[in-house]
Amino acid sequence: MKNFADKVALITGAGSGIGRALAEELADEGCNLALVDWNNESLEETKELIRKKNVSVSTHVLDIKDKEKIKELPHKVIDFHNQIDIVINNAGISVIGSVEEVNEDDWSFGLDTLLNSVIQMTTEFLPHLQKQKEAALVNVSSIFGLFSVPKQSIYNVGKFGVKAFTESLSMEMEAAESPVEVYCVFPGHIGTDIYKSSRFKSYDPELSAFFGVAANKEDAGIVFKENAPTSPSKAARVILKNIRKKNRRILIGYDAHFYDIASRLFPKNFFKIIWILPFMRELFKFKKRKS
Repeated sequence: MKNFADKVALITGAGSGIGRALAEELADEGCNLALVDWNNESLEETKELIRKKNVSVSTHVLDIKDKEKIKELPHKVIDFHNQIDIVINNAGISVIGSVEEVNEDDWSFGLDTLLNSVIQMTTEFLPHLQKQKEAALVNVSSIFGLFSVPKQSIYNVGKFGVKAFTESLSMEMEAAESPVEVYCVFPGHIGTDIYKSSRFKSYDPELSAFFGVAANKEDAGIVFKENAPTSPSKAARVILKNIRKKNRRILIGYDAHFYDIASRLFPKNFFKIIWILPFMRELFKFKKRKS
């Protein structure tokens, strides 16, 4: 898909972070938008940001864990826009805690958001995307869909699942010569509020130092966002650039590229290797303060 002008793109998690940045970038390209988020206030803020960009915008306030609402969504979007060309499953949440700390409710909450909603959104919208001359389905996984870390078992399972589901679907669509291009996105550390909005079962400053040093979970959310090497707007531009190039596997950030290679080359020692980039980041920050 070389051109986004006059297309209609649906984005989940459009109220903030990468979702909001994608909305702004696509609006600049002349793409009409169906914006989805559970938070009406943040969704309206996104809508206001693109109000003057001469594209049509519909907003849909819903919890993507709500299966009945998702079933209704394609018809609502098409009733408003008359078509759907791009679906971006971007919404996510994190549950932080050891396997012993998380319970059945945590698993249901996490996987319904991270994985099951992606599967349902895909299956509900796919028949409509198939009707277009060209269409794109973009599912956002994570670098934690490439390797696992402690106290992120739910997030790891969800994001690994998105990767497996999306790659399988991509091969099916290619074999069928479908007009639907399927993309899987693996963001590295992006400056969003996902860590701040996480469901914490416990907080371990040492493990959380992977994203920056913080004494408590409140500060950790701030540090996560401020220390990120990649901004949401940069992430959005990378995604759209790779869709134009038809690169089905999209890594975002130098950290994503580093960890992707390291996890395959050094699987036995990877847990030690993942600390290299956080160490270098803190070292450069210390030197900068000293200078």
